[in-house]
Amino acid sequence: MKAQELSQKYAMAVFNLALEKWLTALKVVQDRLIDDPLLAGRLADPQRTFTNRQKELDGIIPTDSDPIIRNFFYTLLKNGDIGLLGEVLAELQRISRGGPQVQTARVTTAIALSDSEKEELRQKLRQKYGGNLEFVFSVNPSIIGGVIVQVGDKVIDGSVSARLEALGNVLGVKN
Repeated sequence: MKAQELSQKYAMAVFNLALEKWLTALKVVQDRLIDDPLLAGRLADPQRTFTNRQKELDGIIPTDSDPIIRNFFYTLLKNGDIGLLGEVLAELQRISRGGPQVQTARVTTAIALSDSEKEELRQKLRQKYGGNLEFVFSVNPSIIGGVIVQVGDKVIDGSVSARLEALGNVLGVKN
């Protein structure tokens, strides 16, 4: 085996090990935030001190996470971007697979979906957009109900808040 091939294998091994640590930590925290929308709301609440939010976040970051991974979570928290965690995770996964062949379907609901509801939605969206979809599920109680789906530059807004806004526009009511 040539030195160049061997060095590429070592480099790939290092990359994959480092990436796996990141993906694991990001996924654990993201899953916890999806499962507990109240926790996600508390972490995003700018009225709470950073220290209090950081302590709560520490409770869900895997204990074996590297300090640099913890600092990344703290940066998201400090900048008010903890809600972007799902998108960051999806983008890292896309990059690690080597390219844009996979599209991300971002699904936002007012409450967390069950596993069967997520699977049903995955199947419907794959039928419409193809099998090369990766899914990011998030919860945003402000949409009141329904679902918002974004695939690429296409957005399907079936949220109750959008329907109420449209109704208000028809009736001439200003928000």
